[in-house]
Amino acid sequence: MPSTIESLDSILHGIATEFPSIEVLKASVRRERGAYALAVTVDRDGGVDTALCEQLTRYIDHRVEGLGEAVGPYTIEVASAGLDRPLLTPAHFARFSGRDARIITKLRISNRVEFTGKLDAADDAKVTIADRYAGKVEIPYAAIKRANLVYEPAEDLKKKKR
Repeated sequence: MPSTIESLDSILHGIATEFPSIEVLKASVRRERGAYALAVTVDRDGGVDTALCEQLTRYIDHRVEGLGEAVGPYTIEVASAGLDRPLLTPAHFARFSGRDARIITKLRISNRVEFTGKLDAADDAKVTIADRYAGKVEIPYAAIKRANLVYEPAEDLKKKKR
């Protein structure tokens, strides 16, 4: 029989199955002040709005209630990946090729640890970024500490003018 944390974790990861248009970027269950804290970060094409967050909160709440009183008190946090969406997998880097990103590495590459520019290419082993100062740099995924998209308001303004 799975533990309470495993059951709660399964509910969070089940969101992607129940809602195929939603991508679950992060999901965690932890104990906090005597209660379980369930947190999930999601994204979808077209963005995440409060209505979607409310729908997912209701879905999670319904599933947790189905586990019975043994769960005890809990909180639910559903969040959007945001404008500076994290890039966590090789598929994310490939999907957002051509977009501006910021990558921070665990070790020095081309004598730097921070790169900002357009994602040029991505394969299973590395991503290539056209950094403003270092030029095109290949970065192995194993060397990446953190990576995210860089929000460019000018792109939104261009879309609205069309």
